[in-house]
Amino acid sequence: MTNFFQEELRKMFGDGRIIPNPHFTGRSCLGRLDDKLRVKVEFRTSEISTQYDTLHVEILSPSEGKVDLIRLKLKELLGQKKTPSYPNGITPHIWDTDGKPNWYSYKPTSDDYRTMGEAVGTFVSVWRPKEQEQKQNAPKLIYICAPLRGDVEKNIAFATEKAKEVFLDGDIPVCPHLMFPPIADPENEIEDEQARHLGLKLVESCQAIHVYGAEWTDGMWAEIHHAEKQGIPIYTDQTEVPRSRPVHPRQPSR
Repeated sequence: MTNFFQEELRKMFGDGRIIPNPHFTGRSCLGRLDDKLRVKVEFRTSEISTQYDTLHVEILSPSEGKVDLIRLKLKELLGQKKTPSYPNGITPHIWDTDGKPNWYSYKPTSDDYRTMGEAVGTFVSVWRPKEQEQKQNAPKLIYICAPLRGDVEKNIAFATEKAKEVFLDGDIPVCPHLMFPPIADPENEIEDEQARHLGLKLVESCQAIHVYGAEWTDGMWAEIHHAEKQGIPIYTDQTEVPRSRPVHPRQPSR
């Protein structure tokens, strides 16, 4: 189950473009840069114990421990922000009140999250292997998670439309609706089970999973749960999640 800090870190690093294959635990985002180096990012306090106003970024080695460290103050990254309560401006920070953290007075915009993420990325890029650095802007494999049962023809058309959106964004859609129905009959129990199993294998190969549709089927939830276990970022185009699960809104198209 995710917490507030994890959800905030997901908004910056969930797509894997800055931190490869990110994993979220506690208040931290963890990633592997290569066989020798790891990166860890978390919100930290600097002066007041309940005021999280700093991004603490560490480069770690399993054999040598801490290799490098940078503390990025939100004040320096985002500056002062005016709010109705603070017309002269306030430094963005998370305030933890009785174990219930939230942004105090000012909530970051999508541009703010991008600014914070890019600042971390600049530091991480120094330690990222050259081959991996070249891959950061490469197209991502995006799994299209959408309903199939019911009106199969209509649902395939819907999934095709969403796959095209991913394609036009510059990424590579992995759409099981276009792969399995021509060769695996959804009404055939054995073939359908095989298609489901292979679909989960496809999820493992993707850098993110995009979930579409107002109603999420049991098959979709199986894919979502599998992605969660693999630490694969999950995005949805729904403003309200059909069931309570740790997924977050799609990021704007590039």
